[in-house]
Amino acid sequence: MRLLFFGILFFPFLLLGQTARVQGRISDPLNKPLEGVEIEVLKYGIFATSDSLGKYSVTIPVTKPTKVQLKFKHIVHDSTVLELELSKGEVYDKPIKMEDFKTGSVNINAIKNKPPQMQVITISPEEVAKIPTINPSVESVLLSQPGVVGTSEFSSQYKVRGGNFDENLVYVNGIEIYRPFLVRSGQMEGLGFANRSMTDNIAFSTGGFPAQYGDRLSSVLDITYRQPKSFKGSAELGIITNTLHLEGISKNKKNPEELGKFTYLLGARYFTLGYLLNSLETKGNYKPAFGDVQGMFTYTPKRYTANAEAIIRKDGTKDTIYNSVEKWKFTGFFVANKNKYRFIPKEGEATFGSIRSAYRLQTAFEGQEAVTYQTFLASIMAENRPTSRYKMQHILSAFRTQESELFDVEGGYRLSELNTNFGSAGFGEESATLGTGSVYHYARNYLTMKVVAAETKGEWINGNNYNRKIFWGLKGETHFIQDALKEYSLFDSAQYVSNQNQDFDVVEYLKGSTKIQRAIVRAYYQEERSFGKSRAASLTVGARYTYDSYIKQGMTSPRVQFIYDFSKINPNHKVRIRLASGVYHQPPIYREFRQHDGTLQNNLTPQTSIHFIAGTDYTFKAWGRPFKLFSEAYYKYLYNIIPYEVQNVRIRYYPNYQLPGYAYGLDARLNGEFIKGLESWISASYLKTSERLSDTSAKYISRPTDQRFTFSMYFQDELPMNPTYKAHINYVYGSGARFGYPFSFEERTVYRFPSYHRVDIGFSKMILFRTSEQMETRKHGIASLWATAEIFNLFGRFNTVGYEWVRDINNRYWSVPQHLSARLINVRMIVQFK
Repeated sequence: MRLLFFGILFFPFLLLGQTARVQGRISDPLNKPLEGVEIEVLKYGIFATSDSLGKYSVTIPVTKPTKVQLKFKHIVHDSTVLELELSKGEVYDKPIKMEDFKTGSVNINAIKNKPPQMQVITISPEEVAKIPTINPSVESVLLSQPGVVGTSEFSSQYKVRGGNFDENLVYVNGIEIYRPFLVRSGQMEGLGFANRSMTDNIAFSTGGFPAQYGDRLSSVLDITYRQPKSFKGSAELGIITNTLHLEGISKNKKNPEELGKFTYLLGARYFTLGYLLNSLETKGNYKPAFGDVQGMFTYTPKRYTANAEAIIRKDGTKDTIYNSVEKWKFTGFFVANKNKYRFIPKEGEATFGSIRSAYRLQTAFEGQEAVTYQTFLASIMAENRPTSRYKMQHILSAFRTQESELFDVEGGYRLSELNTNFGSAGFGEESATLGTGSVYHYARNYLTMKVVAAETKGEWINGNNYNRKIFWGLKGETHFIQDALKEYSLFDSAQYVSNQNQDFDVVEYLKGSTKIQRAIVRAYYQEERSFGKSRAASLTVGARYTYDSYIKQGMTSPRVQFIYDFSKINPNHKVRIRLASGVYHQPPIYREFRQHDGTLQNNLTPQTSIHFIAGTDYTFKAWGRPFKLFSEAYYKYLYNIIPYEVQNVRIRYYPNYQLPGYAYGLDARLNGEFIKGLESWISASYLKTSERLSDTSAKYISRPTDQRFTFSMYFQDELPMNPTYKAHINYVYGSGARFGYPFSFEERTVYRFPSYHRVDIGFSKMILFRTSEQMETRKHGIASLWATAEIFNLFGRFNTVGYEWVRDINNRYWSVPQHLSARLINVRMIVQFK
């Protein structure tokens, strides 16, 4: 009995000798105490919560010196991990200061508060700028992602899992963005919409995206601009690109330690391709000039203390609701963009064929091409966040694009067969003339599109553990499109080929004037739930409804995603599986209605795709460094698909047909620190996509985007003794997509392009002008300079972007390849100042 008494009396003291305690005070960036911070001792299953004074205390069993990690999580602050080596019987006093949600990292495929099924890869904005690429747009980074394909280094357009350029949703700050309608080639397109110097977060999904995004068949790209916290800026100077960006926040005169009410974020870009275009086979006077100005301004009337309010639920449990620091915030955003492309062609020469049979096309031109795209976007958003769990956004936006194409070009050509006999004195010279002729191309095309939209959307979270989130939204839009077309092409082959009247052969004629006015209503509801104590399983369900007044149809799109994260049950099992399915409708916008003669086919129904997706994420360590392997298999059933043909980046639809089809494939990606501290990745994809030839035929033919295998790699390295010197390699390979005879529905995909190979390499040097300590003491000045020398198309491969069709004396068609840029050197530097 005495032994039992003494055992009970001294057991706590014996236990104390086998434990360690970590305690302290948790505060926010303004040193105010934080209540309700969840503390988890990783791998131990021990949890604790901070009290109203921000104090916490955690007792951890320890028998010998042990390294442990404590994770601090809070609803309105970034998570923090504390790593300690504990000894038994010791007490450790560790104050914790939690930071606001970080800005300054770019997340491709997922961001904080975005749906969990969007794959996660983080790249800082500085790293995005270092990737060697001709087009300095945010979209160019996507070309190294699995399932994404680009056809031209001049263009920011991309295809996703067998879809075309028109099937991708793009949002910037919650506003839907439209690509140019009349653009024909990448060199006419100019800059992508988003300014990478202003970008904070990028969310990208290649399929199976949730109901809050909608009404396109293939993908969604959601870009969010940065919220400035202090003054800083950057300037990029180069042969191709010149940019300037400034950001800052006003001072709080009453309390200098707190943030001001007004922030600004400004960016200007100028982009010219003249240096690159001079390497093309068609010589002439290229005068491209693309530029834009963007600005985002926020005003916060008042900031509050993040007070906590305790609520007792019906089941007796305690809940804590945090009042928002910024209950109201107003944001204004504008973009003014002007792209001008003028080209006066002179002559061109293209050699094609094989070592046994080679041919040459020589051309001479008169006239010029003038293409202009002008875009303006303005929006204002009022955001109301009464508590950290509830948010409403009200957005008004107006978008306008004015486009014009003025062509007046006459060309004469000579098609010849070359001598391929190595032993002949005339090797490589013309041995026979196959055809001569001339082509005249005339165009006076003008298009204006206006979109005015009003939207309200909300988010609600039921608790600080995020186990249930609800999203909803309602949006109304009005579209006005006015298009005036007058375009034709004449063909004469010196009477070798002509029509029955022995006059010029008109190969294309478009004429028409169109006005489209429509109203579109969109609504969605989406709910995310996590299950179990570990919350390893999560389910997202939702639906969209869209009504289009022009086609007089409503569309309902149910969607579901399921995720199971094994690492939340066992930290050693770092595997996550994803399953997703949903219906995706795409009502025709404008080009889908337009037939090849310029008239409209209005009797169209929305194109539809049903996605079935299964994927896994596996996180592991190799050579002591973190890596992640992503893989995803998918099948897309397509119906009411409008067939099309692709000419460079121009899509020409066949609206007289709406047919079924399918796409399936497999995407994989490995990313991690192949070199310690430097993020690199490898992506590979397989795709097959086909569509039925007609309603009455059982035959399926390949779609123009049937590009079976793609592979990409981005790799970084540095000098071990001086890591400010780095090398950046960007490699892209794609097996050939499909093409065929122009204006031939049945034979538009009978051939395959040659495979696309491209290697771009950059060598950079970083110069720091101030250390981190000097950053705190010196208010303003140059912080760093990053300089790089880049070699585009390192191996000088002539990749093919399209074909020009000519006829010989026997009325045979010849496809003459149109090549992209040759090997070129580029120099640029980026100055960061604060």
